[in-house]
Amino acid sequence: MRAMLRLCTTKAPFRCPQGQLYYQKDGIAMGSPLGVLFAQAFMSAVENEVLSESRVKPNLYCRYVDDILVEVSDMSSLQRLKARLEEVSGLSFTVEESVANKISFLDVSIDAASGNFTTSVYRKPTDNERCLNGGSECPQRYKDGVVRAYVHRALRHCSSWPLVHQELQRIKQVLVNNDYDLTTIDQQIQSIVNNHINKGSQTTSNEGNVISLYYKSQMTSGYRAEESALKNIIRRNCKPVHPEDRIKISIYYQSPTTTSLIMKNNMANDKSPLKQSNLVYHFKCNKGDCALLPSSGYIGLTTTTLSRRLTMHLQSGGPQQHTQTEHQTLLTRREIVDNTSILARASDWRRLAALEAIMIREKDPAINRQINARGTLQLYEGRRLT
Repeated sequence: MRAMLRLCTTKAPFRCPQGQLYYQKDGIAMGSPLGVLFAQAFMSAVENEVLSESRVKPNLYCRYVDDILVEVSDMSSLQRLKARLEEVSGLSFTVEESVANKISFLDVSIDAASGNFTTSVYRKPTDNERCLNGGSECPQRYKDGVVRAYVHRALRHCSSWPLVHQELQRIKQVLVNNDYDLTTIDQQIQSIVNNHINKGSQTTSNEGNVISLYYKSQMTSGYRAEESALKNIIRRNCKPVHPEDRIKISIYYQSPTTTSLIMKNNMANDKSPLKQSNLVYHFKCNKGDCALLPSSGYIGLTTTTLSRRLTMHLQSGGPQQHTQTEHQTLLTRREIVDNTSILARASDWRRLAALEAIMIREKDPAINRQINARGTLQLYEGRRLT
């Protein structure tokens, strides 16, 4: 077991841009899922030893990962505690003292100037009040989540309703500055605050259990259609054993930023066609008379992986309908994979749409032949010259 833990935490390789693999020489490997757990275990062992000594034990001790809040009687007690923590752990600690009986801990501002503790939301001086823009191309639930996160933080951190009101006013201004609709903001704030006030009086219902399914996807311009197709697949093919239960699918997205990091800690470097995205593909039907017809095929584009797009075609779309109508059979996964090839690639979706239209015009595929392609594309979306 010890050998397995060492392997998982110290032998995670990183791939450089040239393709070579390197090991991190010191400490737990960056990105290791066990990193936080080991850090917590290490600091807990340090605290058990240090805080058991009465001469250095503070009146109040709170820690979150590597941020520590303490309340001591004088500066000499603070220095003794700091020296002992550094001695046992081998780490270096920096000290920030309260100013006018005010100090921040994480995102909480603590004020004891009046003789009583009051808390509110703390914001760093460098905070530029930017958040996910209201006009961003992403699922609406992500934008709703931004509003909920702000409001829940205000309700959780502010110790009085006047402070809550003050923070909610600031939240509204921040969201409006980031292109959120004011009416929608007010509706969500009212709903969240009402639920917070009435949560103690809510009664439990006798409804069945919720079976949660999670699916990781990549954000594309066609995410709505992909979500709809996936939910239809689940609805048609999955049913709970107990009728009162219900299935809830949660689709979340991987940021393109994290998928294109210069340094990656994965061993795989899969460049197979099925794993590629942002491409134009061609499916050739080889059943019956179609095998002798050069134009018997389907041309399409996908901004998700080719494998995922072909899976969607097995549920609905041109290739599936053609196989069922013309050949009275079902299209299989093996058939569509073996008879699909990549024609072109492009990172910009407008260029990808243009390539698809050009390929369809040149190859004239029978399954999705375009009768009139005029007005299919808008190649330039900027200002018109006058």
